[in-house]
Amino acid sequence: MRFQVLGPVTASVPLPSAAQPRRLLAVLLARAGRFVGRDTLIDELWPDGAPPSAAAIVQVTVSKLRKTLSPGLGAAEAGQRLRSGPRGYALSVEPGELDADDFLALLGSGADDRAQRRRTLDRALACWRGDAFADVAGGPLLEAHKLWLEDRRCAALLQLVELELADGDGESVVERLAPVVAARPADERFAARLAVALGAVGHRESALEVLRRTRRALWDEAGVWPGADLVAVYRRIAGTEWTTPGPPAQLPPAVPDFTGRAAELADVGRALRGPAPVVLHGAAGAGKSALAVQAAWRARRRFPDGQLTASLRAPDGTPAEPATVLTGFLRLLGATPAELADRAGLAGLWRGYTADRRLLVLLEDAASEAQVRALLPAGPGCATLVTARRELPGLCGARAVPVPPLSTEDARALLAAIAGESRLKAEPEAAQRLLGHGAGLALAVRIAGVKLATRPNLRVADLAARLADDRRRLDELTAGDLGVRAVVTSALRERSAAEVTLLRLVAAFGVPVPEWGAAALLDRSLAEARDRLDDLAAAHLLDPAGTRWAVPPFVRLVLAESPAGADPAALRRACEAALALADHARGRPAPPPDPALARRIAADPAGWAAEETGLLAAAVRLSGAHGWHELTERLADACTALAGTPWLGHAARAVSVLGLAAARRRRDPRAEAGKLYNLGAVHWQHGHWHRARNYFVMAEHRYRALADPQGTGEVLTALADVHLDGGDPHAAEAELREALGLFRACGDRRGQAAAAAQLGSLAEDVGDVRRAVESFEASMLLAREADDGRGHDQAAKRYADVLRRHGDRDRAACLLAGALGGAVRTRERHWEAHVLRSLGDLHTDAGEPADGQRFLTRSLALFERIGHRHAAAYTHRSLAEARRRAGDPAGARRHLRLALDVFRELRDRRGAGYALLGLGRTAAEDGDGGEAERLLRASAGLFRELGFPLWELRALRELDAVTSTSPDRDRTREVLAKIRT
Repeated sequence: MRFQVLGPVTASVPLPSAAQPRRLLAVLLARAGRFVGRDTLIDELWPDGAPPSAAAIVQVTVSKLRKTLSPGLGAAEAGQRLRSGPRGYALSVEPGELDADDFLALLGSGADDRAQRRRTLDRALACWRGDAFADVAGGPLLEAHKLWLEDRRCAALLQLVELELADGDGESVVERLAPVVAARPADERFAARLAVALGAVGHRESALEVLRRTRRALWDEAGVWPGADLVAVYRRIAGTEWTTPGPPAQLPPAVPDFTGRAAELADVGRALRGPAPVVLHGAAGAGKSALAVQAAWRARRRFPDGQLTASLRAPDGTPAEPATVLTGFLRLLGATPAELADRAGLAGLWRGYTADRRLLVLLEDAASEAQVRALLPAGPGCATLVTARRELPGLCGARAVPVPPLSTEDARALLAAIAGESRLKAEPEAAQRLLGHGAGLALAVRIAGVKLATRPNLRVADLAARLADDRRRLDELTAGDLGVRAVVTSALRERSAAEVTLLRLVAAFGVPVPEWGAAALLDRSLAEARDRLDDLAAAHLLDPAGTRWAVPPFVRLVLAESPAGADPAALRRACEAALALADHARGRPAPPPDPALARRIAADPAGWAAEETGLLAAAVRLSGAHGWHELTERLADACTALAGTPWLGHAARAVSVLGLAAARRRRDPRAEAGKLYNLGAVHWQHGHWHRARNYFVMAEHRYRALADPQGTGEVLTALADVHLDGGDPHAAEAELREALGLFRACGDRRGQAAAAAQLGSLAEDVGDVRRAVESFEASMLLAREADDGRGHDQAAKRYADVLRRHGDRDRAACLLAGALGGAVRTRERHWEAHVLRSLGDLHTDAGEPADGQRFLTRSLALFERIGHRHAAAYTHRSLAEARRRAGDPAGARRHLRLALDVFRELRDRRGAGYALLGLGRTAAEDGDGGEAERLLRASAGLFRELGFPLWELRALRELDAVTSTSPDRDRTREVLAKIRT
């Protein structure tokens, strides 16, 4: 039998036409006489992934191939060519049956003389009919064998043409190599020998053309220039040196640890396919140059006539002269000294030299459009990549690609590439803090990485702590000649004094400043202010966010180092403008602001207040720092009033403290009492009930000293809430009853309504449901008489919760529908979330847990958006009950544990009691009696300490269901005696 693989696979018997048997035969022929494992065959037959039945298919294919190669013989019979064994399958091939064996045997045979060796090599190459296994696609084993055979073939061909050249038989070499070089123009070995043969037979120009074609192919396929052997052949045939090793290749080396920027690289790559200039613009230190070089290296093969690079900024920071840059470019493209001597004609010469070339021009640190415009190549096959601190809009048709701050993922990848992944994994939280201080600035991240890499003993946490200090961050972010301060200072030097002054004023606020704030700082119109802000944003010295503007962190730090502070008059003007607008939003008399802004505030005062709370808080801080006490106090009042309840922003306490300090400096006891009350409310909303009580008590003393019944009543109502959650219902009731008397005495029906609602909640907690109903009815009536829609809705919501818990779901639903409508109308998202939670509880109690979860999920999302963790914990507790009733105990436990963690952190014992009660119920339903008993006893104990008999009774009833011990039943009877329904 005869097999042929040096070309299409054939045999002396008809082979199957299907691909799988032919592929199997090819693999066995590549390992002729040796066993090939079944797993290897599977990998070869299905290199992209085998089907589940692969082993069975291999067995069937082997069986079919046996019948073809050894017809009539069984698998184990003598003479069977395709044998099976524990190690797989093997194909027996006798000497002389395989053309590849013949080829290799001829290559390895000795020869007595050159002529005989030529004949032997000629016979060996005659074994080939095309590429090895030409009609069979295989897996890794077969493909490697193909490459090995092809390498042996090339070696044989090289030996043969060397012998023919030595014998002076150039015609034979040309005949052999011409088709080979045409198919493989980038193969320097064959191209060199074909050129030598062509030169030897008198075809000098053809030889040089072969060499030129090979040089182009080397660049197009691999981006490299010819090697020394090919250069030597060119020198020998042309009688001269190649004028240059190739087109100019001036690209700087790419940064080896470059990471991320996938979207920007893709944008630049697409843009470089056309002749329009591409402008990479971004902040100083953003990594524009690294990105540009990376993109240029990726695109360079499309520009075989070369890549030119120039910096458009001189070492002293001044813009480079275009004529100087053009002279350097033209010299590299082969311009003569005489041509370069005419500086006036350089632009025309540049256009001529680039008209028919395919060049990539990289221009870094461009200062202006005019500077770049003079350096744009003329040819449609050329491309220009520019880096600049602004997008250069004056360049016609230019494609601007912004280079934004690094994403958190890209910044971490860059830090890991420089400092090492192990360093970051060892301190993950510190690494996140470190990246936060880098603010996404590529240069800052790189310097931090370099510091860690060069100081193996420096902990990531220690470097993060150093960078946390604003006063030393710029000093820390230097490494060798790299420094954040230097690049930011250079960017600021390019701006006018007026622009730097505006930056300094905006930076003084420490928060994003709206357009109206900038207009006040400049004492200009909104349109003029907007133009100034746009110019600075275009230079990446301001970060725009809609109609607000913030100074980037490192620009702010550099500005803070300047001895010139922000103009106090301008700052006071902006603070006064903030107060006027805040008063306008509160419906108070104020100087008329910009008409468009006034209309916007009038249309949505709550929305405007929510947007501007941060700016107002910053104005309070600035005013306090400059000693403008009256302005500080008024701003603090306006800020607190507009922020609403709860105000959970980080500035809430600072604003209240500054307002209190201003009131004390002005010696205004009434204002001081109000500020103490505000501080108590802020601490109460943040869950700090001990501090809240202290401030409320101080406020109470001030109001009593002032003989102010209304103020005293408001503080007593707030103190009652604190004492109720602190486990002192008797003190809470006494405070509420005194507050009611004070409100009645001064005719404050709004205050009476709030105190009555509080009394209703307290009455239910201590088990007096009848009194709770009476209190809520009175509260809603009083609120209606006072035209206090918000107070009415709040009382209605609390009343609905009581009615729901005691079976009157229909009335509860009506009350909650009205309360929800009021919250939506007034856009009080916090109150809306509370009502949604009550609606969710209502649906859950009505046996509709799916609807309950829908309302509760909306409630939780609102609380989380506001940042009210305490209220969100109560919604988690409600969601747990809905999950439990829906048959999802695991989900219930997850929500309850989240709630319990927050309650314990904030020392909310009432909430902890609720969560423990829910966990006990869930454990009981899971059949874990011991755990249920432990949790329910803890819950009952908490409610007992708090003086909430109704909730204690609920816990005890659950406990009675899981234990039969009499003390619990006795305690239940005691609690029942306390409760009046």
